[in-house]
Amino acid sequence: MRHSKHRHLEQEEVLTAAVGVAFDLGLHAVTTANVAARLAVPERSIGSAWPDGDELVATTFSRIVAAELAEVKREVLANPSPVQQLSVLLDTLAEPVRVDVDSVWLESWSLGRRNPALGDAVRAEEGAWHAFVAAVVRRGVKSGDWFDVDPDEVAAHLLAVIDGVNAYSLVGYHTDLDRLRLLHAVARTHLGAQFDPASVPVSTA
Repeated sequence: MRHSKHRHLEQEEVLTAAVGVAFDLGLHAVTTANVAARLAVPERSIGSAWPDGDELVATTFSRIVAAELAEVKREVLANPSPVQQLSVLLDTLAEPVRVDVDSVWLESWSLGRRNPALGDAVRAEEGAWHAFVAAVVRRGVKSGDWFDVDPDEVAAHLLAVIDGVNAYSLVGYHTDLDRLRLLHAVARTHLGAQFDPASVPVSTA
């Protein structure tokens, strides 16, 4: 591909292109060369906007997963009760349409070992997810819908299982329904028999 002459790029323009590369080719493919090719500019144009390539990868990751969390929050909090909220949360995260974001998450844990900026970003985004799930659990404990449990402990366990079943989905290990049943089983184990996703109406709002 013939590149255009060097031109000034805004960071947001480069970041948008990097997000596209991450979805199309994988987080590992977010390099100055690939982002430059996507924008049809020389690599030095990317380097001028984002001198630190590791930081670009980290920011790309954060942009993708923060957008997912914001979307899930809207869907979950559209429901009035904690039981409905947790049911929608588990159902939503088990949807196969989220495989692109799941793939970005999975790569981030491995790449973050050698990219300190990415490692920091992964821990921050995991923390944001933990806070959200713990808040949903805390509401159910306070309302008396569930056992008197430690919301942070339950959130940690649920997220670990969610991460695991989402990794399964990338290679088709077990069916979507099997993975969802596993999430429901973990939630029932922690929260008690009062939690029964099969009997909870899910909002379509």
